[in-house]
Amino acid sequence: MTIKLAHYILPECFFSNLAEGNLDDALHRILQAMAEKGLVKDERDIFAKLMERENFRYAAVGNGSAILHCFTDEIPDLIIIVARVIGGIKFNSLGDRRTQLVFLLMGNLRAYNLHVHAFARVAQLIMRAAFIEKVVSSTSIQDVARAFDEEEAKIS
Repeated sequence: MTIKLAHYILPECFFSNLAEGNLDDALHRILQAMAEKGLVKDERDIFAKLMERENFRYAAVGNGSAILHCFTDEIPDLIIIVARVIGGIKFNSLGDRRTQLVFLLMGNLRAYNLHVHAFARVAQLIMRAAFIEKVVSSTSIQDVARAFDEEEAKIS
């Protein structure tokens, strides 16, 4: 399966400067914005699904980044949200180290293969320092999309 991850990052899905200092507040802010933009309806249900996964298996994976994901019928196939957090978020799995980038994947269970493939690709990308640097320095959704496209081409 060949996909372009940037295709699933809508302009409404880039949060360049979240100021929330903990995971709960950051997720609530992201999901509230997604609901205000009409992309999701039941932000509480999605929050609960994300936290259930986080409590089961930590999302922070290194390079100052984390991937959270869940399935929801509210999304037709897949949405990738990219959030840059000012000052970072403390995740239980990384001790005192803070996570500055959060990648949130929300997908429909009917598009399971797409979701899993996208998750694996994002996991590969965030292990690349060049990708992290590009996303951290991004000031627009176009910059983020370009970072995805450029670095994804290197691992294809």
